[in-house]
Amino acid sequence: MEQQKIVGTNCYNCLWISKKEDPVDPKELNAEGGIDPKNKEETQKAKQADLITLPGGTKADATNKKFCNNEAIKMFVTVRMCCGYWDNAGVKRPWKKT
Repeated sequence: MEQQKIVGTNCYNCLWISKKEDPVDPKELNAEGGIDPKNKEETQKAKQADLITLPGGTKADATNKKFCNNEAIKMFVTVRMCCGYWDNAGVKRPWKKT
């Protein structure tokens, strides 16, 4: 099977993301289509992970949400988001020999 080309780093092409899509209520979204932390604990986790909403989007870009299974995150995210723990099985790290 051919590996899919990754275009941009966002939560939906990260290895930590769940396969299951849940509907997102537009009221959950910020103006750029991300989900802001809802409490102090989520805010601290988001800050630690540098969980961001990418610039240039709108609420219309996020029609669903998925759960991030990274132990440091464990929150719902949208395609408009990314964090410092982003990873993908196809990533090339020249300092690691396969």
